[in-house]
Amino acid sequence: PGKGGEGGVKPIEVTFGLPTLTEKDGAVAKEVLAEGRIMTLEYEGFYVVATYVPNSGDKLQRLDFRTKVWDVKLLEYLKLLQAKKPVVWTGDLNVAHLDGDIWNCGAKHLAKSAGTTAEERQSFTDMLQGGNMVDAFRKLHGEDAKNWYTYWSVRAGNMPWNRGLRLDYFVCSQGLFESGAKVSVSDCCVLSGEMEAKEDDFVGIDHCAIALTLSL
Repeated sequence: PGKGGEGGVKPIEVTFGLPTLTEKDGAVAKEVLAEGRIMTLEYEGFYVVATYVPNSGDKLQRLDFRTKVWDVKLLEYLKLLQAKKPVVWTGDLNVAHLDGDIWNCGAKHLAKSAGTTAEERQSFTDMLQGGNMVDAFRKLHGEDAKNWYTYWSVRAGNMPWNRGLRLDYFVCSQGLFESGAKVSVSDCCVLSGEMEAKEDDFVGIDHCAIALTLSL
């Protein structure tokens, strides 16, 4: 367990699913459980929880589920893991948290658009505070984290002008930033050019890659 291989440090165990969420949590929960949205990798000194957080929908039909069920159940799970080891939570979290994570902050339609509603943004804040976790990119880069996005609308052709949202994150236990920690965060970056997304960036169809460096 934990020995290095061609791909780096191997996990001790890999599990799938969100054990705190069950079909008893409603019809949407049953749908989400069948969508395979979460994977947990256990390493010797930490956990990595990779998620594709459910989108609230073009008509916000999943908004209540997202903020009142999924976020609550996921936080419960993250806290259970943190009782054992520090946690790195990552993936497409489907929320643009602060104003600097939104290229057109202030636009009227944002209040009714999935990922930029006040409910989703506040719920994310509550998760960070309730879980004693931090957005690693913002923690390390502060004000310079503005204008770095990870998603651009293909339909609107927004990538060349960097009109995007930051929806992809590494959210880490506060202890991973403490001096003397056995495992600590040393860097976090967005693999696209600030202010101008370029063809040679690490970009898929509409999202780019993000990276986290840990010191073990």
